[in-house]
Amino acid sequence: MRRILFLFSALMLFSTQTLAGGFMIGEMATRASGMGSAFTAVSDDASAAWHNPAGVAFTEGSQAMLGGDVILLNNGSYASNTATKGPGGAPITNTANAKDKTFFVPHAYFTYWDKDSKLGGSLSINAPFGLETEWPDTAAFNKKNTFSKIQMIMVNPSIIYKVNDSFSVALGIDYGYVQKVNLNNTIQTLSGDGDGWGGNASIFYKSDVFNVGVTYRSRIKVDLNGSAIAVPTGALAGSFGGTTTGVKTSITLPDQVNVGLAYKPSDQLTLSLDVDWVNWKTFDSIDITYNSAAYRTAVMGLQGAIGAAVTGATSLPQNWKATVAFRAGLEWKLNAQMRGRLGYVFDPTPIKDADFSPSIPGNDRHIFSIGYGYDVKPDITIDLGYAYVYFKERNQTASLGTPPGSPNSVKNGVYKSDVHILMASLNYHF
Repeated sequence: MRRILFLFSALMLFSTQTLAGGFMIGEMATRASGMGSAFTAVSDDASAAWHNPAGVAFTEGSQAMLGGDVILLNNGSYASNTATKGPGGAPITNTANAKDKTFFVPHAYFTYWDKDSKLGGSLSINAPFGLETEWPDTAAFNKKNTFSKIQMIMVNPSIIYKVNDSFSVALGIDYGYVQKVNLNNTIQTLSGDGDGWGGNASIFYKSDVFNVGVTYRSRIKVDLNGSAIAVPTGALAGSFGGTTTGVKTSITLPDQVNVGLAYKPSDQLTLSLDVDWVNWKTFDSIDITYNSAAYRTAVMGLQGAIGAAVTGATSLPQNWKATVAFRAGLEWKLNAQMRGRLGYVFDPTPIKDADFSPSIPGNDRHIFSIGYGYDVKPDITIDLGYAYVYFKERNQTASLGTPPGSPNSVKNGVYKSDVHILMASLNYHF
């Protein structure tokens, strides 16, 4: 399974950047994204495999979708403020620009429905979580963060049952394979991979005018194994630089609930609204265990913190909070073959002021999207879309100067960023 998923990601040049709250990516299908991904109560194309598998019960036959997003990332700028201070409380004046990047994030979906048996199935392969942030070594916080990356793919098969003409249910499993995690700074480089399992359930109610959908996904704990290397730099490089060790850590992807409402006042117009609850409280800390206590001593030596207690582990508090995002969208049928779409998303950051880190963009997001769909043939649809992601400016002043010798107050400053997304997909109905 891992080899197949790695091949899929390699062939599709897979890499990601966080676009929704935390390190979750909400843009998982072109048509849905054009409607602000307010799709839980629409779910009538192949992307229902992800947004709400229960919606498959109100489709006909089978559908397949293949597509992806091209993400043009302005990774952001940083400028120190009056709260930016180094060891001993000395003020720091510093600016830095994170590296601009271009990524491709693929998705593939398949649905099947048998109206006679009232049973169906679906398969979703996508990348709903991801992160890549790269700051230069000259940033004031270079001993805290320079490069952070999470690459993963999720596979979600589901079974669907139609209870009656208006109501259906679905159950599925989620397999998450984290292909690579990187947590680097000017002291050490750390990388690893791993996988984990979870589940999901969804319901769908359909009437002539209103649809209601609810999707739940469980948390997934991913155990990661990898290695760390002490970076040979500075006066202590001769003593500690190049020291290596095996490491273990884990991340818990959040459980979430998506509630959607769709209203169709006419055959030409569909309006949709989603409310998404994401339990980011699962991301409470990054606990890294080093196989070699000597390595931990080496890293602390490079940090100039030899006087602190030496153990075989490091705990990096995160203390994230649960969030509620709002998504709204519309689709207008221009004629028998063409449809236009608009969408808006407000997605607040789960990161508290005191626990902010430059490794993960900690800004509230506003996403504005447009989309277009064209039926090349009755059974083939091409969807195109564009989204602009505006990260609200963050004036960080709450990072504190602990632990001694490694002040978090270097993280204080003004952070800005934005993103452009180009989207395309092909949906085939057979």
